[in-house]
Amino acid sequence: MQKNKLFWYWLVKNLFIAVILTAALMFAMQVFNVEITFDKILILSITATVFGVAYLLTIRNPQNYLGFYLGIVSSACLGTQFAFLRGYDLTFLYFAVFIPFQYAAILNWKKKSSKNTDNKHFNPKFLSFKKQLFFFAIFLMIIVIDYIFSTTILKNQPFFEDILIKTASATMISSSILANYLMIGKWIDTWLYWILYSVSAIFYAIMIQNNFNLLLFVFFLIINTITFISWLKAFKYSKI
Repeated sequence: MQKNKLFWYWLVKNLFIAVILTAALMFAMQVFNVEITFDKILILSITATVFGVAYLLTIRNPQNYLGFYLGIVSSACLGTQFAFLRGYDLTFLYFAVFIPFQYAAILNWKKKSSKNTDNKHFNPKFLSFKKQLFFFAIFLMIIVIDYIFSTTILKNQPFFEDILIKTASATMISSSILANYLMIGKWIDTWLYWILYSVSAIFYAIMIQNNFNLLLFVFFLIINTITFISWLKAFKYSKI
């Protein structure tokens, strides 16, 4: 019970920190003259950012599964945002893939922690080399499938038109799917895919000249890297 109270304390504290960081990000956008239109899309984006940052800050502690509730709220806001923008494929991705994965992570983390009777934690770990190759192959396969789907069905374009933009978009989708899935088993490799997601999103924002998303994903790249380092430290500590 005491542990859960501590988890809730850190969740609320991180939510407060996320509000401050997001406000600082919005201020930076004003300083750099990033064009911002205050409408329902921006409100959903800001809300998703606040809860998304708080989620990442909370699961820096790889024992605090409560952070995934924040992740679910963030995913729901983003899914709704894309519905308004008629990006129904991304709406499906958030509601049918990401949110179920995040809920599965809550169940698995909580179950594994409660099973430990010898006071050992459910610690983060790396995939074996064979599994790393397996998931990397899936990562590439999703990119190819999404590229073909985007070209032939969604946009009906020539295959090699806007190749860099469509590849960056496919990389974002593929890396985020694997990152959410690997999070369920608390694999440290998940952060490599989250970092790849942030980098590809930065390149995508540059190519479509979206300065708002550019600053946003530079911000998320920093947060993802910090969380990755925290999990590495937890992994090394668990081996002592």
